[in-house]
Amino acid sequence: MSSHTLLKLLAQIKSGIIIFEPFRRTPQEIAEFQDTVERLQELKQLNLIRSLFTERRAFADGEHCILAMVQGGLTADGEQLLIEHQDHVSLQQATD
Repeated sequence: MSSHTLLKLLAQIKSGIIIFEPFRRTPQEIAEFQDTVERLQELKQLNLIRSLFTERRAFADGEHCILAMVQGGLTADGEQLLIEHQDHVSLQQATD
């Protein structure tokens, strides 16, 4: 996934979106949601968000995350990265 996706997630968190979950809980949407969870975990590993809580459930094909919640918002590093790339994020959001 691109750095644009990470920046978009940072912008969403900054705007107050802290709970992420699949829109529907179909097998396909749950599988696709795992990519979002991986990106949020990457933000945590990069110290760009303060804390990440995930809820996992067992399904026939294995265990999957069904909810991710960011607690504490962005770190100073996350804020700085978003400021540095604000023009890029704004331009991309306008074209999405």
